[in-house]
Formats: sequence, C-alpha cells, structure tokens
Amino acid sequence: MRTETALRREESDEHCLSTAEAEACLAGARWRRFLVIGDEVADGRGEPAEGYGRDGWADRVAGSLRRVQPGLAYLNLGRKGRLAAEIRSRQLGRVLEFKPDLTALTCCGSELLRDPFDADTVEGEFDRVVAPLRDNGGDVLLLNWFDITRYGPGTDEETERLRIRLRELAERKQAVALRHGAIYVNLAAHAAAADRNVYGADGSTPTMRGHAIAAASVIRGLGVHLAGAADERR
Repeated sequence: MRTETALRREESDEHCLSTAEAEACLAGARWRRFLVIGDEVADGRGEPAEGYGRDGWADRVAGSLRRVQPGLAYLNLGRKGRLAAEIRSRQLGRVLEFKPDLTALTCCGSELLRDPFDADTVEGEFDRVVAPLRDNGGDVLLLNWFDITRYGPGTDEETERLRIRLRELAERKQAVALRHGAIYVNLAAHAAAADRNVYGADGSTPTMRGHAIAAASVIRGLGVHLAGAADERR
C-alpha cells in the first residue's frame, strides 16, 4: 500500500507554492542581502519526503528571492541546538557584519525542552537580537515553527506541558515582532501542523514536505509585507 507521503506531490500540495506563485508574491522585492539565524530549524535539517524537493525552507526562500533579485547575497548561520542566548552571543556579530536588509530568525526548540522554561529570558534575548537589526534599517522575520503536539506525540501530560510552552513562545515572538515592526509567521497555527507527514520518524524533525510548507508560508508573509509597504507609499 502506498503511504500518504508517497501519494502527495509538491506541485499538487495546496499548502505549497509553485515557482510562478512565489515570484508573484515577491514581485517588487528589493532585498539584496538575506540572512538566516537560529537553530537546526534554521539550518534546514529534514528527512526526505517523496515528491518534494531536497532544500530546506531557508534555501527555498533564498532561491525565490534570487529569482526576483539575481544578485542576492545569502548567508545561513543556523546551527543545531543553539539557544536564544547563544544566537545573540555567537551569531549577532557576524549578522551585523553581513549587513542584511532581511533577516529571518527561528529557534527555541532546545529551550522548550528545558526545565524550567523561562519565557521572559527567551523574549528578552529575541529583543536584543531584533532591535539592532531593525535599528540598522533591515527587515526582520520571526518564524514560529509547527506545533508538533497537534498530531499527538508523547503522553498526555508531556503533550499538554509542551503545548502550553509552545503557545507561550508563539505569544512572546509575536510580541517582539509587534514591538519592533517585524514580520511574524506562525506555523504553529498552520492547518498542516496536524499532518503526521510534516514530521520525520522521530516526531519532531521536519520532513521536506514540512520545509516546503514553511517556505511557502514565509514567502506569503513576505508578500503581505510587500503589499502593505506598497500601499503606504501610495
């Protein structure tokens, strides 16, 4: 019997974007230096998914941006297991040297599994990363990853504890985005977050279907931002 993953194909997946659709979303984009920081979600780790490309979400977004701006410079500093404080202390200096005009930030998988989970500290670290990027005139996109509890892994107690933390993390990221005028994309609320084949065998690592959906959501979010900016200029 063919699996659900095998039956799905990227080109017919309602949650993904074709090349033409991505270009339409990003029409008029002027970003020339795109940088990604964060943990293993940022660096594009994922399990293969039949019928889907092999690139992680960030590489996909960079490819779409490059079709609009062929000279785009792209740097990905994502590293497995990075905590928010480590991203600030180990990556922020290189970020500012790169002088991005668009930065995508996603992390906190490791924080979510620590006891106790200190949401105030995490929010503060995000503030300390986003503020200088915005002060330098660049756009920042905060990406909140899929809510893995929606398809029900783990015990009821474990699932509920993680669900509460994920909800609080989403709220804190959104608060930082609102404070600094950043773009916010929340995959935790995405309809596909409840699909088992968005995640790999370990139940947490994304598949390439998950990365394809994440890239589409980020591109749509950038498109909404571009449309809003265009309206303000009128």
